Amino acid sequence: MEAYARFLWEAQIIQIRTAPPWFQWVSGIQSPIYADHRRLLSYPYWRRWVIEALTERLKIRLPSFKAVVGVATGGIAWAAWLGEALELPVGYVRAQPKSHGLGRQVEGLSEPVPVLLIEDLISTGESLRRAAFSLQAEGFPVIAAAALWSYELPFTAPFPQPTLALLTFPQALWYWTKANLLSPEEALLLRQWHRSLTLPLS
Repeated sequence: MEAYARFLWEAQIIQIRTAPPWFQWVSGIQSPIYADHRRLLSYPYWRRWVIEALTERLKIRLPSFKAVVGVATGGIAWAAWLGEALELPVGYVRAQPKSHGLGRQVEGLSEPVPVLLIEDLISTGESLRRAAFSLQAEGFPVIAAAALWSYELPFTAPFPQPTLALLTFPQALWYWTKANLLSPEEALLLRQWHRSLTLPLS
């Protein structure tokens, strides 16, 4: 895991800014750190490592599920690879139903089986909760969730089902500090920012 955290930093999948302008997330949060896991798709070795690590942890820590569903768009590729590794059906859930064709919001699955919902990252957790609601509204029980990365924001309401994050921001910060990838000032900035997020945006 330490090598993986270092890779994320050195490949600039994780980026930081030490002064404004800060990164702005979809939620509106201003942040000195940004995780672009879509860039991870271009690294075959680490793609395989992520799937192997997730597969190992899922089998041990989460309840049994019968299909893997990715949250569009960041979770789709990971759902496909994970479903292949586990030999399970795969689908994905859109943010909104299609405006054409069959008008579906949940794609790829035909039977309402218990599913694992996967996202590339969790920040406020809102996209994960919306996706779970959409799945359950169409008869698919969401019994667990997984993500490659979680910011572990202090105000984030816990997802009601068991959730696994391969790597969290506090863990990564510890690894980066240990490996001297961050200056003391950068490490302090990131810690203070994380601690300052005590309330959700209105």
